[in-house]
Amino acid sequence: MRPPSPSVIERVRSLAATATPTMATSADYPGTHFSVRGAVDHAGRAILWIDAGHPLHEALRARRHGRADLAVGVDLCAMRHVGRTPTVRARLWCEGWVSVIPAGERRDAALAVAEGHPDEGLLAAVEDDPTPDAPLLARVEPATVIYHTYDAAGVIDGEAFRVARPDPLTGAAEHILRHVNDRHRDELSAALRHLPDAPEGAAWLWELDSAGATLWVNPAGAGHPVLVRIPWSAPITAPCQLERALYDLLARNQAPAGPGHHPGAPE
Repeated sequence: MRPPSPSVIERVRSLAATATPTMATSADYPGTHFSVRGAVDHAGRAILWIDAGHPLHEALRARRHGRADLAVGVDLCAMRHVGRTPTVRARLWCEGWVSVIPAGERRDAALAVAEGHPDEGLLAAVEDDPTPDAPLLARVEPATVIYHTYDAAGVIDGEAFRVARPDPLTGAAEHILRHVNDRHRDELSAALRHLPDAPEGAAWLWELDSAGATLWVNPAGAGHPVLVRIPWSAPITAPCQLERALYDLLARNQAPAGPGHHPGAPE
């Protein structure tokens, strides 16, 4: 039986929430790929920050009256560091329609982009009526999402993708996961000895959600990396419960500790 995990669409939405736009194509420039910067908003739409001179800038300036009739494809990339090695968790290819974000919604879009690309130049894109050479903030309404992860691939209809929601603990989980991978990897690797069918080796947290944790394991000696899924005993609804579940996992190989001392607990 497959260990409890988020549904495919929830998992892909959660991956999208942590992904970054890297490349795009446009129906106006068939066969041409060009780099993009941006983020993904709460509705799973790719937000693009487009400077003057970019191929999309001119095309969008000609469609400034709310028209979303320019077909584009956007590559979204979700990364994870395995040790010092940046490793692709997922690539999502979002095909849909791009349009300039309405003035009243640009501030939130700019804040989302600024998390990954802090730059004062974003301020010019928030103006109610940007000058012709000002950068633009645009978003892509997905019609189709093609996903490819380390262990799965498929296609999701855009409407179903928009209706779905990411795991509610995604933001907190990413923060906790990075801390454990930075500070508690020895305990994590040691915990493999207590997991059925898990190979011995070096382990990193790969995914973390309300249903369980997925470990990336480099087997000792040789062999390809494997993903090991660890379900929680019950669904988790709060970050503090997620921290406790991880503490229980990390502490399996620890000797009993004194009161108030959690040797492997995320801080």
